[in-house]
This record gives sequence, C-alpha cells and structure tokens, in this order.
Amino acid sequence: MDPEPDRTIPGLPLARGLGWIKGPIANSFVLREGSSLYLIDAGYPERADPIVSALGRVGLTPRDLSYSLLTHQHPDHMGGAAYLRWAWGTKVACHVSEQAAIEGQGPRTAPLWVRLLVRRPPVSVDRPLKDGETLGPFTALHVPGHTPGSVAFYHAGRKFLFTGDAVVAPGGRLTLPSRSSTFDLDRSISSLERLTHLEVRLLLPGHGRPVSASPGEKLRSLFRERSALPTPRQKTLFGPEGRPELAPHL
Repeated sequence: MDPEPDRTIPGLPLARGLGWIKGPIANSFVLREGSSLYLIDAGYPERADPIVSALGRVGLTPRDLSYSLLTHQHPDHMGGAAYLRWAWGTKVACHVSEQAAIEGQGPRTAPLWVRLLVRRPPVSVDRPLKDGETLGPFTALHVPGHTPGSVAFYHAGRKFLFTGDAVVAPGGRLTLPSRSSTFDLDRSISSLERLTHLEVRLLLPGHGRPVSASPGEKLRSLFRERSALPTPRQKTLFGPEGRPELAPHL
C-alpha cells in the first residue's frame, strides 16, 4: 500500500485515490483515476447508506461517480445500484452474461434462501462488458463459477485486482466462497487459475480484508490447494426464482 494514502477519498484510505467502504456484509471500493471516480460493487439495496455516507464525508455525492462496476448479481453486491441510479443517475457496468439477471429479466443464481428472503432490485445496465474489455483503467476478466457472469476488475497500471466473490479473504486469508453459494465449483477453480497469472500488488475482495502481502503468491497457493482436492458433488440450489423482482426500496 502507498505510505501516505489519499485521505480525501471516500471510505478507509488504502492507497492513493483508493478507498474501502465496508458494508453490512460485502465490501465496496472507490477509485479515483484522473477526473473520474469509480465504485466497485454497490452493496445492499437499502439506500446504499454506507456508500452515500462515505462519499458525503469527503464532500461528494453518487452524482460524482462515473460508473458503478458490479462484479456479480448477488444482492449484497448489486442491490444498492438501483437506488444510486434512481436518486443520482449513477451508471452501471457488469459482465454481459450477467446483464439479464441484474436487469431483472433473467434467473437469479443464488442459494434458495437468498432468492426467497433477500430483495434484489433490478437496475438497467449502461455498459455490458465482454471478457478483456476495458472501462477507464479497468480490464474486465470473466471469472465464472460463483455466478455465471462473475467478473474481476484488474487495474494493470497499479496492479490492483478487485475479485468480487471469485476470491474472498475472511480474516485476510484467501479462499473461495462457500460451496452452497457457488453456482459451479469446478468453474470457480478454473477461474482462480486465470487470476494466478496476473501481477497483483493489492487484492481487494468482495468479503474480508484487502490483501497486500504477497497476494499473487497467495492466489497461486490457493489454486494449488484447491485443484489438488476432489470436487464434491454439488446439490442443485439454483435456478429461476419463480417470482417477479421487486421495485427499488426508495
């Protein structure tokens, strides 16, 4: 991490222009690049309070965001995007194969209890991204497994890797998300291998703490560990939710 992080950025300063906003469960991050400001993941739908508050503490509003980049369709990561768009006009980007689900037109790939109990307000996608496409300083890397359209965002210039739930770090230890929350465990391990080839200075996960101590080697170690294990048979916990999406909570 930079020795003197930028304290004008929303959230807990991690490096120049980079802030960490802790939500009730999932992480959001804000990155300033030149005159542009990017949000990576938008948290739960309830007015996106942690994000709005963090921006307000440094004299900003969501109107100052160039894009909200969503790593995947689960409500703890994309739920707040509907409110940010409704109240502030914040534009949304995600992987093209996750677009239908995020817009409320496709099936929710989440555990049954999440589909039944947790609202996920749909939001229009302004920029569907294909694998390898860039948006500002970010390259979108399709890393299916946790969901079919999961995407990691890589800042090649600064070697920042935003993994969403492709890799998480409870207590600062890298691991894969739980089997019960993962759409396809085999593909999640294959996607993990792709990330091991990146040069990573700072890994910023969807859950847990950012990892700055040898994140690349820790990714490679995790891949070796997980690829050596037999993949347990996975129960089918996913599919169309069978009920309409609810409107954003405003």
